[in-house]
Amino acid sequence: MALTNEEVIFLLKTIANNLILGRSIENSIFLAMKNLQENNQNKENWIKLLNLGLGYKEILVKLADYTEDKSLARVWLLLSKLMGISSYETGEKILEIADNLETNRKLMEKRNSTLKAQRYKTLFLGSATSIFLGILAGLAPLFVTFVAIFRNITISQTTLNIMPFSLYFIAISSIYFISDIGFGKINFKTIIFTTIAYICSFFIAKGILLLVL
Repeated sequence: MALTNEEVIFLLKTIANNLILGRSIENSIFLAMKNLQENNQNKENWIKLLNLGLGYKEILVKLADYTEDKSLARVWLLLSKLMGISSYETGEKILEIADNLETNRKLMEKRNSTLKAQRYKTLFLGSATSIFLGILAGLAPLFVTFVAIFRNITISQTTLNIMPFSLYFIAISSIYFISDIGFGKINFKTIIFTTIAYICSFFIAKGILLLVL
């Protein structure tokens, strides 16, 4: 019997329109619930509850109890306080509240969609960076050899051993930077995925280098 945000907004609008037409609050709630697009069992339970002859205040309390979003449940309690004015004025106010709630819901959905897209973008860019740096770390001995030959510079084995860890640190730092710029949120799964991408690309590049040499 739980009511989602969409269902609450639908009920509020239907109740408001019926009140504007001059119907009683009890009848308005009954008609709204009757037209609720919910699965049959839940709908029947609500109809049975309404047929018990409860007063509108008790019905509104029940609606508040079964509203999933508890911050939205307060609307039903507010509605019971609006009954002191005319049905038309009450309907107008409820309609205004419902419109505001629907606008907020759409904005929230848009925000969540944007954040979801941002998370995928962060994951993609982070993985691409990790793969590139992993390949670079795997091929580091080859680059170092070329530098040593052409510039006559000796690079210690310790430097070669530290280089993969340094590049891994850069990869993780880039994930944090990308997440921060994109208003995303770095999490443990992102770090694990990035680490796997780095390690795999490192060993693949290392293996190719060993085969070539």
